[in-house]
Amino acid sequence: MKIYAKYIAGLYLKYLFILFVALECFYVGVDILTNLKDFPNSANLQLLYVVFTALIAVNYTLPLSMIFALIIAKFNMIRSNELICLYSLGMPKNSLIMPPFIIAMFISACFVALNCTPFAYALEFQKSLVDMTHLSDKTSKEMLLRYGNKFVFIREMSETAKSATDVKLFDVNAGNIMSYSVASKAVYDDKEWKFDEVNTTIFPSEIKLGSAGYETKFTEKLADLGGFAPKSIAKIYDSSNSYSIIDALNSIRTFKSQKIDISSVKAALYSMIFSPFFAPFMVLILYYFLPLSGRFFNLALLSFIFIIVTLCLWGILFILTRFSVNGVILPEIGIILPILALFAYGGVLYFRHR
Repeated sequence: MKIYAKYIAGLYLKYLFILFVALECFYVGVDILTNLKDFPNSANLQLLYVVFTALIAVNYTLPLSMIFALIIAKFNMIRSNELICLYSLGMPKNSLIMPPFIIAMFISACFVALNCTPFAYALEFQKSLVDMTHLSDKTSKEMLLRYGNKFVFIREMSETAKSATDVKLFDVNAGNIMSYSVASKAVYDDKEWKFDEVNTTIFPSEIKLGSAGYETKFTEKLADLGGFAPKSIAKIYDSSNSYSIIDALNSIRTFKSQKIDISSVKAALYSMIFSPFFAPFMVLILYYFLPLSGRFFNLALLSFIFIIVTLCLWGILFILTRFSVNGVILPEIGIILPILALFAYGGVLYFRHR
């Protein structure tokens, strides 16, 4: 790496670290003061609450820190005439933005990878502490779902134990119930459900006078509903819209052919994959509007304008994401399209200054 690139990268990382820590502390402090009446009594739970709140804040503080760090670093270089000196030495305009842009892209990619882990459920963990419920106890009750040609009713399901009690299966063909099965207990083995003590009632395909009636049979063990994961089932009935990338993909794969509205799941998935790249693309775009020298510009006013523009665009993107999650607009339009527009505009500016 060239010397000027190391210098710019080090300067950018320094301001990024300072801003990130400051914004994290500000967010956590405000949250604690706001929810002080609901704060856990135990010291251990209080520490967990602070940790989970800090993890939640990363979603908001990290992209803003990356953008504000560029603004501060470059304006300081302008004030000290470092930027114009680098230009006078023949440094291409594009080469001076590459170190911050690559760092921002790398951090954003790491953040996307982090959303594949339980980090994505930090908000759920925080709410569990406030509600004083056990973090590992995730149960759902009275759910009716369709899977393939079957309707499934579950009285109670434990997502953590991957088990369900009082399960009823309705096998339907062309609007007619072909069979009805009741199982006292079922366990998911990461591939399919294993039902215990299954009583099945088989109805005749044609109901005629004198023909055979329904049949009943008892089965000790029955395997069915392959791929119908408990976490995917629970998330359909969960209004929090918090997913990890892996769980969102599994939910879409499970329910995409079941005539179930999965727009909120897709919105959550697109938000985790595409929204983090708002920051590096804004870093690229804002750089090309920086002045070469501070002699002819009010740098304090200009930096304030840059910050306001960033906050406004970030707010618009956040609103579009919420609209997408609530089904007001398509997730592809509300989330993917704005990020692609920023990418295209940033690419145009980059190639224009080659």
